[in-house]
Amino acid sequence: MELYTLDEQLRRARVVEGYESLIWTERYSTWGDFELIIRSSREARNLLPVDTRLALDRSHRVMTVETVEESINDDGEETLTITGRSLEALLDDRVAMPQLGPLETEEPDPDDPDKTRTVSVKWEFTDKPADIARSLFQVVCVDGAISEADKIPFYEPGNILPLGTIPEPQDVVTIAFEPDTLYNSLKEVCDTYNLGFRILRDGDNSRTSFEVYTGDNRMSNQTTFPAVIFSPEMENLTNTAQLTSTAKMKNVAYVFAKNGATEVLAPGADPDAAGFERRVLFVKADNIDGTSGTDLEIAMQQRGLQELAKHRTIFNFDGEIPEFGSYEYGVDYNLGDLVEQRNADGFSTEMRVTEQIFVSDAEGERAYPTLSINIVANPGTWRSMGSKTWSQMQDEEYWGNA
Repeated sequence: MELYTLDEQLRRARVVEGYESLIWTERYSTWGDFELIIRSSREARNLLPVDTRLALDRSHRVMTVETVEESINDDGEETLTITGRSLEALLDDRVAMPQLGPLETEEPDPDDPDKTRTVSVKWEFTDKPADIARSLFQVVCVDGAISEADKIPFYEPGNILPLGTIPEPQDVVTIAFEPDTLYNSLKEVCDTYNLGFRILRDGDNSRTSFEVYTGDNRMSNQTTFPAVIFSPEMENLTNTAQLTSTAKMKNVAYVFAKNGATEVLAPGADPDAAGFERRVLFVKADNIDGTSGTDLEIAMQQRGLQELAKHRTIFNFDGEIPEFGSYEYGVDYNLGDLVEQRNADGFSTEMRVTEQIFVSDAEGERAYPTLSINIVANPGTWRSMGSKTWSQMQDEEYWGNA
């Protein structure tokens, strides 16, 4: 595993040698980060100042040095602890709006044409979720709608890595974004619909790409790829850890807007859950200005799904892949892929690879995947329609496959 600095054109400059430890983490739909510990010296300080770009020979991600901390341990040795985040953090330095303007505006009052009303400014898209995410990036970071200076350096259209064969959600949805950072707005739509996003470096070609992706299905229920199954019996993970938590889980949301309210069922939730099993999320959506009808209901349903996506059951499983294990990251599986995790009883769980950690220290080189339970909100399916019953369905309505 080779770590090196990049020059101003994102080309390899110098190899970083002699460090004590490196933890390099890449994530599916969140910025990655790293921690590098190296003995302090003039050479190290000159090589790794704040804002230095770093790359790994096993990755297309780029990290930026953000913090350099110098300390002295009990043995009198001076070390540098260097940390930073991946290029996706740059999206937190951009604003998701098509232009600068006030937070509120006046529009005709639909209940009284002779009057106006004050409404919150929103940036509204009606499209497929993945295309909405791409449009957000395009307008802000490619077109430079607010400022030419907001454009992402070295960006070129097209993909550097395959986007994956798992289908993107195909239903057209309407999402109204409030003024916020581009990073938060992208996560809002990607977390709701289980999409990943990344900014990649194309080797030494001075090119970057922004990609919304889904990964591949590598479970045993398909034949396109060899199945990837993590199991104690197969001895392909060691030092495993599992976390299950329902502390913040909610399975239904009550959404209250200015002119209406509705109930939204969480994706995958039992519509008959009651009593101890019913966990309600209160959503204050007073910035939804619709008056009535379908548009208001769609806006409230969308807000409910977005908020429920932040309150899912947590089920994470991770472990260390042995040096000569059966699976290799970047070859057998990638971020976003669906894989199987089998317990000692042979029970299988559909999991998504949401994190990959590389470690290099005195003990050698190791890799750690983090697997998270996969729940998808596909508009128009059982998992996203809310708490309707058969008797409430209209003749022209139907349920898609979950």
